Amino acid sequence: MRDRLALAADRLEKDGHPDSAADVRSVLAPGGWTLLRAKDTPDKTAAGTNLPLTIDRDLRDALKAKADEFGITLAAVVADGFRKVLAGDWLPPRLATTPTTNKVVLNVRVDDSLRKQIDAVKARLSQEAGYRVTQSSIAIAWMAEELGVPVATTGDDAWLAEHPE
Repeated sequence: MRDRLALAADRLEKDGHPDSAADVRSVLAPGGWTLLRAKDTPDKTAAGTNLPLTIDRDLRDALKAKADEFGITLAAVVADGFRKVLAGDWLPPRLATTPTTNKVVLNVRVDDSLRKQIDAVKARLSQEAGYRVTQSSIAIAWMAEELGVPVATTGDDAWLAEHPE
């Protein structure tokens, strides 16, 4: 499907429809599929309670920029990540703790029922993973993965070398 959509974008571009081609390419980009869902559920993303995520300022800015680029909300991305974990389709990698003085809080509103469901399984997930799995670790790792933003995971020496403190 990805190849066929890329071909469709090329044909649209060739036939003089660059805006339509750009739209198709946006959906093909990492995390772009969420563009299709984000517009369908605007009220759901605004509902819920605040999930404060303490992260590096550069990571926060990169996540916000990518979400803006894709026209989606970080809340919608986090909700999708929670659903993936609950369905058993994804487990967050262990995030590396990198010392920084640029810590900030990124606030994301998440549906209360999703948060309660994650709380109900996080002990089991932590046992399966061999490290602590939390709402925050799921949210941060999923946003980074879906939006194509690099984030350090344990054992990820290449990332740390490219992103010195």
